[in-house]
Amino acid sequence: MRNEEKKNRLTHKITLLERELNVMRHTMHNLQSVILSNISHDIRTPMNAIVGFANLLADENMDVEERIDCIEHINNHSTELLVIIDNIIDASLLQCGSIKLLENECYINDILDEICATGSKSKRISQKNLRLNVKKGEGDDFFIIADDKRLIQIFNNLIDNALKFTNHGSIDIGYYKNNNKVTFFVRDTGSGLDSGNNDDIFKPFRTEAKAGGNGSARKGAGLGLAISKNLVELMGGEIWPESAPGTGTCFYFTLPVKRSSFIKTKLQQIGKISKQNIASII
Repeated sequence: MRNEEKKNRLTHKITLLERELNVMRHTMHNLQSVILSNISHDIRTPMNAIVGFANLLADENMDVEERIDCIEHINNHSTELLVIIDNIIDASLLQCGSIKLLENECYINDILDEICATGSKSKRISQKNLRLNVKKGEGDDFFIIADDKRLIQIFNNLIDNALKFTNHGSIDIGYYKNNNKVTFFVRDTGSGLDSGNNDDIFKPFRTEAKAGGNGSARKGAGLGLAISKNLVELMGGEIWPESAPGTGTCFYFTLPVKRSSFIKTKLQQIGKISKQNIASII
């Protein structure tokens, strides 16, 4: 009798586990469909623009100004496409713990100047009649040990996000030193965040999340903020927004001033966790 009861309990547990597994499969299938749909749409949009303007260039009667305008559109959409592809690759590398970070002397003022001098970004800002203000917290000789390319990537992702939701006013970027860490910020005068969605905006493939709760979708694969959060945490910092509807948004993120061996240790930890997860699945 006891054996029969044990068998029934075991059968019931197996049935419950099978149901949960089916739910997980269905959820993963739906998530995969959403991801593929977003990626497909976001790649096709700039690609269609590139093809369209390239075809216009074949018109022999086009004057010089129109030809230059088409070339600029092609360059801008090509840059947009490259950013999307880079974000998809980085998201995959971060997911499996294979991202590689460098340790360089990052002179923060030089990095901010480089960001402001980026042609495509400065043109987008000027097209919207916005001002880009830089707030430097230390002298030109101030530096931290970090991956300079990734630091620039984080800033660019946050500025791109600000550009999506800011139609007038300004975007401020800068930093200030606070004891053993540096706090960076990107502040805009846009629509602001809805209350309660601050955690959701760092989820991958989320492209709506500001503007007074209207839920309107914005262009982009929705990976920039998610990648930025992962990179900041991988380099030993944290990231968070401060905002309210109609008041603009300020994204802050911190990095340690000195941590020459931190990146190596963090990557080793992530690699070990990834191997354990893969082993448990197998």
